[in-house]
Order: sequence, then C-alpha cells, then structure tokens
Amino acid sequence: MSTVNGVDFDEVIDQALLAARAVVTENWDQLEDIVAHIGEGLVSDVAFIAKKKKSGEFNEEDARVFLEDQKLLARMRLRSVAIVTLQLAERIWRAIADVFSRAINSALGWSLL
Repeated sequence: MSTVNGVDFDEVIDQALLAARAVVTENWDQLEDIVAHIGEGLVSDVAFIAKKKKSGEFNEEDARVFLEDQKLLARMRLRSVAIVTLQLAERIWRAIADVFSRAINSALGWSLL
C-alpha cells in the first residue's frame, strides 16, 4: 500500500482491522471488507493531505476539516450495513480512528484526529 513519512500504512490497516474486530462480536465476515475499504480510503486521504501539505496548498486546519468530512463518510458507510446499529458503528469507527489517528498525526506532523 503506502508509506508516508516513515509510517507504514499497511501495518496501520492491519492494526485497525484487529481493533475493529475486537468490538464486533457477530457478523465480522459481513463487516471486514467495509472496514478494510474505510482503512484504504484513509490511507489515500493521508497521501493526498501529505501532497497538499508539501505543496503548501493545505495547512493544518485545511487537513483537519478534510478529515472531519472523511470521518462522516466512514460513519455513513458503516451505518449503511443493515446489521450495524448506530452504537456499533460508533464503536467500530472509534476503534479504527484510534489506530489511524496516531499514524496520520505521525505521518503529517500535525495533531489532526
């Protein structure tokens, strides 16, 4: 996948899948692909932000706003799965976000998530 400023996002996705799996007690097979897709999207997003940061097009606030929108999209994707309740979607998202926040903040040098 991708390494951004020394952060291995293949490993981050693996850790995010494990974290999400820890909060899902049933139907993981129906959720694993969507969680992986969300992780892949976040990797693409961090690469995009890193590129915009390097060119000077994004500052920290621009990156924060961009990621806030991406968080909303991730929640909507999770909630679109019929077996996922709103509470479970939030728990899954928090598990993913906890893993990715450290990685994204480290890769970009900003405290975004």
